[in-house]
Amino acid sequence: MHYRGKFLSLFSGCGGFDLGLLQNNFKGIAAYDINNAVISVYNKNVDKVGEVRDLLQDFDCPIYPDVIISGAPCQGFSTAGKRKLDDPRNYLFIRSIEIALKLKPKVFVAENVAGILSGKHKIHYMDYAIQRLSTSGYKTHLFTIDCRELGMAQRRKRAILIAWNTDRDLVFSRNSYAAQNIRNVISNIPGRIANNDTTACAAVGKHLLIATHIKPGQKLSNVRNGNRSVHTWHIPTVFGKVTRKEVLVLEGIMFVRRRIRKRDWGDADPVSIKDLKAHLKFDPSVEVNSLIEKQYIKRIARHIDLTHTYNGKYRRLHWDEPSLTVDTRFGSPLLFLHPTENRAYTVREAARLQGFPDEFVFDGSLHAQYEMIGNAVPPPLASYLAKTIEKLL
Repeated sequence: MHYRGKFLSLFSGCGGFDLGLLQNNFKGIAAYDINNAVISVYNKNVDKVGEVRDLLQDFDCPIYPDVIISGAPCQGFSTAGKRKLDDPRNYLFIRSIEIALKLKPKVFVAENVAGILSGKHKIHYMDYAIQRLSTSGYKTHLFTIDCRELGMAQRRKRAILIAWNTDRDLVFSRNSYAAQNIRNVISNIPGRIANNDTTACAAVGKHLLIATHIKPGQKLSNVRNGNRSVHTWHIPTVFGKVTRKEVLVLEGIMFVRRRIRKRDWGDADPVSIKDLKAHLKFDPSVEVNSLIEKQYIKRIARHIDLTHTYNGKYRRLHWDEPSLTVDTRFGSPLLFLHPTENRAYTVREAARLQGFPDEFVFDGSLHAQYEMIGNAVPPPLASYLAKTIEKLL
């Protein structure tokens, strides 16, 4: 068989990036990751070239690849995390650049979260990477893409860096396809298929009681108003009963905390009784004391604030819309709810939303399986990039 090119995979994970290249007739020569579990799954499903290796250690590659792909850890760049500039995981992105410059492939492609393009992280990591590649003779192109543009049923925006030292010009199609919805992708999963245990992700106990109050397109949120937000005081069976006047106080706090700001960071501040009284047009002192006893609000010095500042728990997705970003917590009903059932998503459902074929079987602990899927580069995105790589070789 004539291959379009040989590639080396850095921070391969379970192999989503690699699968997309293999589907386009590239040949993998090696795949490295420090995690034993993901390499085991890689070797069973993708190709038997996966190897557990700490990429911080120096190493020699026996075959110089035409292409190097990198899916370096994204947690330190993600806006969902603490975004510490000196998070040690961030250096792994630079490490992939160092390895590429040592092995000198014709094409290098790195995928990461769009957060790597924001603030000081862009300067310290992405801009630095581009500068090093450029001074070593590589042409570079940086862009973002949302997986919905590829016809996937998932809102997933990613930053892509392509570097090449061939005489070809970068040509790729950004033709958008209509995004699929969740119904298209997961409503027809066969009953007897691997990784589709619905009991493992069921909502139980208080999670079940809360889930029954969340409709499609809604979430548990005490810090936003509107039809998409269900507040804790709407679920007295879990959080305790409140009077109609106490609800007015809670809604008043929700309103004032975001509009009378005292700090130059975050999106809300604790509320003073004076400001709350001015907003409500009545003295809320009795209700405030009662709500403190019921643990709906708390005192912070001379101010008060909501106890449960939820914004985004128990999100029940809608059948007829694309999914939110499939992350490592997609099996938790505390965070994500199936459109019609009181549970989160099975491993197979999460894998389908990420574009993995049904014959790709995940194993290990359930936590590990969801991590593999959430951390993976979606194979359809990788396939799209493979077509661009082919034109550069």
